[in-house]
Amino acid sequence: MKKQNAIFSLVTITAILFACSKRQAEELKPTTPTGPTAVTTANVTYTNFAGALFQTKCNSCHGPSGAIKSVWLFNGIASVKNDSRVANSVLVTKTMPKGGSLTTNERELLQAWFDKGMPE
Repeated sequence: MKKQNAIFSLVTITAILFACSKRQAEELKPTTPTGPTAVTTANVTYTNFAGALFQTKCNSCHGPSGAIKSVWLFNGIASVKNDSRVANSVLVTKTMPKGGSLTTNERELLQAWFDKGMPE
């Protein structure tokens, strides 16, 4: 009986030493991202990036009530696709938006969007 108790104790101690805790087991589980996917040059679209950029950077001057809507009227993706001056003004000559308020990342994403054929 003493031998069985000794073996049982040895097995129990070994199990305790090598068993992972509940917290460790949780840490080992792969996590599923719950937030929005980051916009990259590979997945950029009008919906996930370009539309909001045009809305925030262009709409105040070129929107329906903007002062220079007669030069170019921003009214959604069609207005961008139908006017090649947009890409040229923003990415080549960098004359728009006024004050050069685009970051390097915004320019890179916008360039990728134009390069991909302006996906919606």
